[in-house]
Amino acid sequence: MMTVLRASTNRGKNMMDLNRVWAKMEENKLDALIASSPQNVYYTSGFLYLPTSDNSIFYLLRNIGPVFTIVPRGGEARLLAPNSGKATAERFCTIKDRRFYAVSPPAELRSASQSRKASYSVLQTLKENLTELGVTGGRVGVEGLDLPFNVHTALREVFPRLELVDAQDLFFELRAVKSLGEVERVRQAVLLAIAGLNKAFDAVREGTTERDILNVYKAEVVRGGGSWCNTKFCAGRVNGATISHQASDYAIRPGDPAIFDVGAVFKGYASDLARVGYLGKREEEGVKLYEVLRSAQEKAIDAIRPGVAIADVFNIAQNHVRQSGYPDYTRGNIGHGVGIDFEEEPFLTPDSSWKIQSGMILAVELPFYSPKLGGFNVEDVIHVSDKGAEVLSSSLSKEARLFG
Repeated sequence: MMTVLRASTNRGKNMMDLNRVWAKMEENKLDALIASSPQNVYYTSGFLYLPTSDNSIFYLLRNIGPVFTIVPRGGEARLLAPNSGKATAERFCTIKDRRFYAVSPPAELRSASQSRKASYSVLQTLKENLTELGVTGGRVGVEGLDLPFNVHTALREVFPRLELVDAQDLFFELRAVKSLGEVERVRQAVLLAIAGLNKAFDAVREGTTERDILNVYKAEVVRGGGSWCNTKFCAGRVNGATISHQASDYAIRPGDPAIFDVGAVFKGYASDLARVGYLGKREEEGVKLYEVLRSAQEKAIDAIRPGVAIADVFNIAQNHVRQSGYPDYTRGNIGHGVGIDFEEEPFLTPDSSWKIQSGMILAVELPFYSPKLGGFNVEDVIHVSDKGAEVLSSSLSKEARLFG
């Protein structure tokens, strides 16, 4: 099915640039895209049901009442949601074409499980809307990691001329380069995290528990109009060296190292920052290590500009640490993209095939975990433009702090 491309009337309202989406669809010979994950539905429509939402009921019930966005090439996006989503769509949706369905199966299914009833309604809704949009044949991109198997199978049966193509990588590629609206939301999420960290830094006192300190951070983020995600505060060497450590009733003691690795969310977009410090007295060996990590991170940031291979940025940072007295330092990545997910493509890995592009937002970090010294990390959020790398978190000092 061929369609004529035209300028989108919604451009500037959506977080996505619909004209860019159409161009990528043309490049990949796709006649339509179907978004089914909460992240990509939000990206394509503004319908807010992310796990970080204040009310995550739609996220929790997404298997019973799934939400989709259909994007025909050259046409406006269409939202498909259960009737219970009308108020959410009215408040958050950035697209005008919204359709709603009821979980109303035929009589023989009324005693079936809720998920089976929902499957029937969803398939009927997809069938009706794809037919109405003229998408009954051709190549349609779907989310290979998310589209339920029964939906995938049923679409093939109902539309035998439809070729379903895994478009997961295309969604990653589209979301990796941010619109101006997305950049502004991440910028605000960074400011929320900085405000929360500054409050939490003041709360680090002898005898205060990890949980209480982290709650100070969370409360300040919420007070500022955001929500929190991926928040971690570890005090002491053993806790800090445990990547999966959860804030506990451990009370911080003089001489303890402490690490904050936290995120904040503003209107669906995240940030991710990390800083370290000591209570009462800095430890010379730990500070020496941290300064090496900080220097490596700064070298990586200095290398970030459009056209540079991500693998080269990774090697600059890891090699600097190894050549500075830590030859065994080995990382799987030194950062990642930031957006609707606090960790998303591109990941800064040694085998990445990605190149830096203008519009990307990256978190650059150099973690180091040692049972002897504790946990260390310095992480900042970077916006890439044609001029190079802008550090969105530049107002937050990178110095190893002295708490108390």
